[in-house]
Amino acid sequence: MSEYKIIESKEIVWCQYDDRYVYIEREDNEVTGINFMQGDELDYFKDHYLEPYKELTKFYHATRMYLIGPNELDRINQAIWAYVSYRND
Repeated sequence: MSEYKIIESKEIVWCQYDDRYVYIEREDNEVTGINFMQGDELDYFKDHYLEPYKELTKFYHATRMYLIGPNELDRINQAIWAYVSYRND
């Protein structure tokens, strides 16, 4: 039996409760990039949002230890809501 290790992954996740697509890049299982788009237009999302949003990613890394939630995606969504609220204030 051999072991497998994911070195780099890129995910697109639909978050129905938050009504958004989230793009997540990982290296060695650590989040290295995040982006998002409100709404459910997947083709538009793929055309315009498959690059990390650097400021959001930095914000997530700065706040992640203070976020709560049963999984990392919940914490990422909390960071997105907080970031949008902060930027729109």
